[in-house]
Amino acid sequence: MVSYRSSLLVVFIAVCFFVVSSAISQKMPEQTPFNQLKQMFGPPLFLYDTYYFLSQDSTDHGFNYRLDVYVAFANDILQFVKERQGNFTAGYDLYVSIFDHKGNHVAEISEGNYINVKTFEQTNNRELANKHYFSFKLPSGKYQLKLDLTDHDTQKSLQREKEINIDGFGLDKVAVSEILFADIVAVDSLENIQKIVPNLNRNFIDPKSYFWAYFEIYPPSISRNLKFIYTIIDASEQAVIRNEQQLTADRKIMPYLLDLSKDIKTPGRYTLIVQVEQNEKKATTKAKFSANWSNFEFSKLNVNIAIEALKEFIPDKEYNFLKQAPDSAKDVWFKEFWERRDPIPDTEENELQKEFYQRVDFANNHFTINALDEEGWKTDRGNIYIKYGPPSDVERHVDQLNLPPYEIWYYEKLDRRFYFEDKSGVGDFHLVRIE
Repeated sequence: MVSYRSSLLVVFIAVCFFVVSSAISQKMPEQTPFNQLKQMFGPPLFLYDTYYFLSQDSTDHGFNYRLDVYVAFANDILQFVKERQGNFTAGYDLYVSIFDHKGNHVAEISEGNYINVKTFEQTNNRELANKHYFSFKLPSGKYQLKLDLTDHDTQKSLQREKEINIDGFGLDKVAVSEILFADIVAVDSLENIQKIVPNLNRNFIDPKSYFWAYFEIYPPSISRNLKFIYTIIDASEQAVIRNEQQLTADRKIMPYLLDLSKDIKTPGRYTLIVQVEQNEKKATTKAKFSANWSNFEFSKLNVNIAIEALKEFIPDKEYNFLKQAPDSAKDVWFKEFWERRDPIPDTEENELQKEFYQRVDFANNHFTINALDEEGWKTDRGNIYIKYGPPSDVERHVDQLNLPPYEIWYYEKLDRRFYFEDKSGVGDFHLVRIE
C-alpha cells in the first residue's frame, strides 16, 4: 500500500519536473514568469495597523496610553462616478470605533473625503494612496477596534476588527514600546517628529530608499545612563548586526529612530530585537520585517527550515529523527534526499532542488505575514504553492466592499480549484475548500 505522504511526494516530484522541463524546453527568459507571477499575486488594496505608546500626560499616579491607528487603501476599491466636466469622483466615510472588554463603546473618530481624478485609469489605481491617521488616549486594558469604510455611491462597507491588549509599561522599571516600521519620517529633531508614513505590511521594496524603525524608551530614572542594544537577525537566526550604546535618560519618553537601510544590504526576512537596561532591569521588544526588492532570491534556506518545509513529504519516523539530529546529520540527509531525486543527474545543477528552493523563496516573498510573525512557507497559500507550483490562474477578490478578501487558484493540469479566504483582513488567507 502506498502511503498518503508517499503519494504527495510523487505528485510533488511530477509537478516540479513538469514545470522545470517546460521552462527548459521553452527557454523562457527568467524575468518573464516572475513578472507574470507578481501580477497574479498583487498587493493588498486595504491595509491597517495599530501601535500604542505612553502618552505625554501620564503621571506616577495614572497611565494614559496613545493608541495610533494607520489606514491606507487604493482608489480601486471605491466606486467612481463620471462628472459632466469629464472628471471622476468618489466619496467615502471612514469610522474607527473602540470598545472595551465588556463591549462598551468608549471612543470613535470618523473622517470623510472626496477623491477627484482626471482619468479612468486613475480610478483603478492600486497604490495605497489614501492614507489616514487616528489617535486615541486610553488606559491600559483589553479593547476591540472596529474599522468601517463606507462608499458614498454604493453604500457598501468594508469592515475590519482587531483585538488590542494595552498591557501597560509602568513607570517603576525600564520599558520599550512596540516597533513601528516606516517608509518616510520627517523630523526637525527627535523631540519634533512632524510626519511618519508607516510601512503597514513591514515589507521594504526599494533598496535605494531609507527605511526606518521607530520606537520609544521609557526610563524609570532620569539623568542616569541606559544600556541600549539592537540586534538584527536573518531567517537563519544569524546576527546581521549587533550594536550597543550608552544613552543618557534625559526625559520620561525617549523617542528613537533607527535607519535600517544602513544595516540591511541583502533581501530577506529579518527580526529586529531592541533591548534596554537601567538599574539592573531589562526590557525587550522585537518585530519582523522583510526586504524584498527586484527578483533577488533570498539566501539559501537554513537546513532546519528546509526540512520543515518538506515535512509533508517525509515519513513521520524519519522526520522525528531529523528533528532531534545534529545539523551535520541533517546536512548529510538533505544532500542525499535531493541526490536521489535529481531528474537530470548528468548536469551539475539539481533542477528539482532548485525548483523547490524557488517555490519556498516565492512563498516567503509573497505570502509572509510579518504582523503575525508567520513565514510565507508556513501559510496555507505557501503550502499549496510549494506542493503544486504556480497556479494556471488566480482569481483575486481582495478587499471588496461587503465581502472578506478571497482568492481562487486554478490548476489546469490537476483540474482543481483551491479557495482561500482572509476573514481577519490582515493577509492571513486560509484554505477553505478544494474543488
